[in-house]
Amino acid sequence: MNQQKQQHSDQELSSSSEGPFKDPNDRLWEFVPVSDYQLPGHSAHSAATMFWAYFKALFKRPENMASEPFIRESDLRSLPETRLKHLAPPIDWSIPAQSLNETLQAWLNFPEPDQPIKFVIGQPFTEHAQIVRLWAEMNEATLIEAPSVDQILSGDQSWFDSWPGEPSVWALPNLEHCYLRHINGLNLVRQFLEHAQMGRLGKGVIGCDSWAWAYLQRIWPVPRPDALTIQAFDGARLVRLLCGLMAPRQGMRIRFRNAATGKEIFSAPFEDEQINDEMIQLAAHCRGNVGAAIRYWRERLRSEPELDKAKSENFDTGQKQLPAHEEIVWVAAGLPEPILPVGTDEDTVLTLHTLLLHGGAPESVLSELLPFSSSGCMALLIRLRNTGIVECRQGRWNVHELAYAVVRSLLKTRDYLIDDF
Repeated sequence: MNQQKQQHSDQELSSSSEGPFKDPNDRLWEFVPVSDYQLPGHSAHSAATMFWAYFKALFKRPENMASEPFIRESDLRSLPETRLKHLAPPIDWSIPAQSLNETLQAWLNFPEPDQPIKFVIGQPFTEHAQIVRLWAEMNEATLIEAPSVDQILSGDQSWFDSWPGEPSVWALPNLEHCYLRHINGLNLVRQFLEHAQMGRLGKGVIGCDSWAWAYLQRIWPVPRPDALTIQAFDGARLVRLLCGLMAPRQGMRIRFRNAATGKEIFSAPFEDEQINDEMIQLAAHCRGNVGAAIRYWRERLRSEPELDKAKSENFDTGQKQLPAHEEIVWVAAGLPEPILPVGTDEDTVLTLHTLLLHGGAPESVLSELLPFSSSGCMALLIRLRNTGIVECRQGRWNVHELAYAVVRSLLKTRDYLIDDF
């Protein structure tokens, strides 16, 4: 992937002739070849400059902000889940699934396409498997479930009996769960990729995590430049998405303000075409990963206790006080990232890498993939969970969204294989 490509700036996107927020979903979810994925750029201020500005703001009130409040984050409280569901509700993945459907229509309707399969690659937390499942429902495609661990390790050929055969269309949502980085864990996926590539299984769509994709390209080196992915979410797209997800009461405006500086980041419904540097920096920090960006945003939202509510009501907005139909939501200045232990050992690094390569894994499987005992593996996972680095959901351990950036950076500095996004 060419990471040197320059993306259109957020300001250019926000100054289009039609207005970027006319339709919240217009060009929001765009599927492009992986080679066209464009990392969002930082604003004119470097990341170091922004961090230093935030750090200084925590301790010193700038002279030119005499009329703006300085609110200590210790005076704020986290929002309850019911409120978070209103301000940053879960993404409706049927919308990107519809975009994928539109992208694949020409290929789907062509009787004998050059490529019988299409890959849909997703970064962690972008729910590529759910998108492929929804696409399958839209097209009445046969849904193929990943093989069991026993089937993978034994190379069980009966897995291929799941395919419907032509002319039916099929969908495999999670290729990352179809292999194990194990001496006996790669034969079945190699056979599957060969059969699928040669058209022996008919026409199908395959979803795959970006880390598994990087690894599988090493063991099955067949170039697939036509593999699709969701175009990166820059600051403009991120604001559009957040405003589109919220549903303020009619006539109500919600203003999001930085708790350290008091400056407005954006408001919903959106009223200004200028994209705040803070959203540009957030998108850049997440490398365009919309799932991670939304999680960061949710974790930073704060409110004032009832006793201090008068502060926000008297906030200087150029008027005497904040109008009754407007509400302030404070945004914590720092990114809520866990800190990796000093001197992180190779056992920890290898465990984190294994989790990412497999799109998460149950504890029982990890003991087969890692060179230490089951009890040692569990003790390590618990330590990492207690520091916020990993979490266990529905029986699968994986890297936490808020730790993903620091873990990816760690793996890169240790020269481990990483994804291209």
